[in-house]
Formats: sequence, structure tokens, C-alpha cells
Amino acid sequence: MAAPPVSPPAPGAAFQPPQDQGAMPSRLAASSPILALARAGERIVAVGLRGHIVISDDGGRQWKQARSPVSSDLLAVSFPTSTQGWAVGHGGVVLHSADGGATWTRQLDGRQASALAIRHYEAQLAAGKQAGQFLKREQSLAVDGTQPFLDVYFESATTGYVVGTFNRLYRTQDGGKTWTPWMDRSDNPDELHFYAIRGGAHGVYLVGEQGMVWRLDAAAERFVAMRTPYKGTLFGVVSAGPGTLLVYGMRGSLLRTADEGKTWETIATGNPAGITSGAVLQDGTIVLVNQAGGIDLSRDDGKSFNAQKSARPMSYFGVAALGGKQIALAGSEGVRLEIVKQEKD
Repeated sequence: MAAPPVSPPAPGAAFQPPQDQGAMPSRLAASSPILALARAGERIVAVGLRGHIVISDDGGRQWKQARSPVSSDLLAVSFPTSTQGWAVGHGGVVLHSADGGATWTRQLDGRQASALAIRHYEAQLAAGKQAGQFLKREQSLAVDGTQPFLDVYFESATTGYVVGTFNRLYRTQDGGKTWTPWMDRSDNPDELHFYAIRGGAHGVYLVGEQGMVWRLDAAAERFVAMRTPYKGTLFGVVSAGPGTLLVYGMRGSLLRTADEGKTWETIATGNPAGITSGAVLQDGTIVLVNQAGGIDLSRDDGKSFNAQKSARPMSYFGVAALGGKQIALAGSEGVRLEIVKQEKD
């Protein structure tokens, strides 16, 4: 796999934070820990530790390392179109690609995000709005500017969200040229961490600590809290059939709602490992993966799941649907491909 040339730090050079130095090239980038992946048209884009970004144009058989402007760990990636994409991670970095993941630029980091939030809430406070709590929190977080963004979701090439620790929530409506702090637009008085944000035909949802789910009220431009029976951490959300939503997290916890969060039922998977990612195939099959290398499938809109044995299991962190029955898996040993078996197999 070819890697882009990157100049190593000069001997004796002063320390530079990971968000200020580019990722080093590595022949093993695609087989090193990969934390998330996404489709960019026919291309697969995967991100991982030390700022590594790899792309494949042949369905995952061969990989090329893309130049990354940071060496911070990258935790999530979103491509609303085949060309426009965003990745986020430690150090509060937000990266943008306009060419399907081949090249990347840094749009935001934790220091800039904190400064932006402080200015925003200072202005709100001066205008007589209730912003003191958000200003105080951001001032305390701005000490080193290292608070991570844990997930990113773009519903179009212009409108998207990044979320993270301590209620951190930003929205853009111009493709990331400018960002607006939305910490005051979530029903999250305890400032719980947001672990994931996803959207679909049924709206935009956040999940986080203490089994909490938030749904975007588009008219009010506010994320409204919805409690679930689970009290642990939720790692992700999958929008399934009509009105159906699945949220998942620690210790194999999986909950399903068919009425947009009014009521919830617990779904058994038979595996106590933390569920880390989910995807929906073209035929409606729901795929969940976990930290123990397990793959679970549902063909009834998430009412029940059956395990599929992985050909080469590893600890899984991400999954993306490719064409037909094929899925791409991100994990502790890089990126691998699997074929989802037919129900009769």
C-alpha cells in the first residue's frame, strides 16, 4: 500500500500536540486499529488511531493511505455524498474532505471550538439570556483544548453535527465553514457525554450516558430527552423499519422502539459484549457488531437477532454496508470484509 510522504519531526524539536502534526505514513495503516468507516459513493473510507485514514476503490481488496493533517486518534467519519465527508476525534479535531477522502483539511480543533463557544455564550449572557452554565462549563474545558468529538453526522453536504464529552454539541449549515454551539439546545442538565448521533427518515437522534436518548425537534431546533429502561452507556443508534429505532451499548444492551421513543423493549442478543456499531443492508437486514468479534443479524426490523460466525473475528468498532450482502468491518486489526449469509445458510 502506497503511503503519502510526511516529514518526520526534527530531532530535538519541541513537543507538538497531535492535532498540530500530520499522521505518519505506514504500510500497515489498513491493518492497524481502525475505529470507524463509511461509504463515499463506491469508495470505502476508514479512520483510526494516530490520525490514520485509508481508502479503497476496489471494494476493500486494496488500500491506500490518505494524507491526514493530524495524528490525533480519529473516532468517526460521515459522508453524506460521494465527495463531501467529515471525520472527528481526539483533540476536538474536525477534518473535511471534498474529494471522497483522498485529501483532508482541518476545519476545527478543541482550542478553536472552546474559543468559539466562549464567545457565543458571552454574547448570549450579555443579551440577557440564560447562558451562565454553558459559559462556565466551556471556560473550565478550555484549559487545554483536548476534549474529543466522539461522533459526526451530516444529513447533507451543508448541514451536520459534531458531538462529544460534557454535552458538547455543534451544528453547521455551511459545510463546516462556520459552527454554532448547541449545548443550550439539548435537554441535558447533567452534561452527560454524547457518544453517537445519527439521522434517517425518522429524524435525528443522540445517545449517551445513563441510557439517555435525545430526539431533534426540528421546529424548535432542540434535542428533547427520552428515557429508556437501561441505565448504562449507549454507544450508538440504528434507524430500521418504519418508526423503528434501535439503541445499543455496554454489556450487549439493545433496546427497540417502534413509536419514536414513547415505549421501549429490551432485545436479547445472547452476547454480553458491548455492541459498538450497526448498519442496515439494502434488503433491510440489520447488522450489529461487538467488542468480542460477534456479528448479529436481524431480518424482522430488530425484533430478534441471530449470530453469524465471523470468518476472521477481531474486536469490532465499526461496520458499513457495501453492495448486496457484503459488509466492511473496522476493528482492532484493521479493515476486513464479510458476506452476510442468507437466512437458509
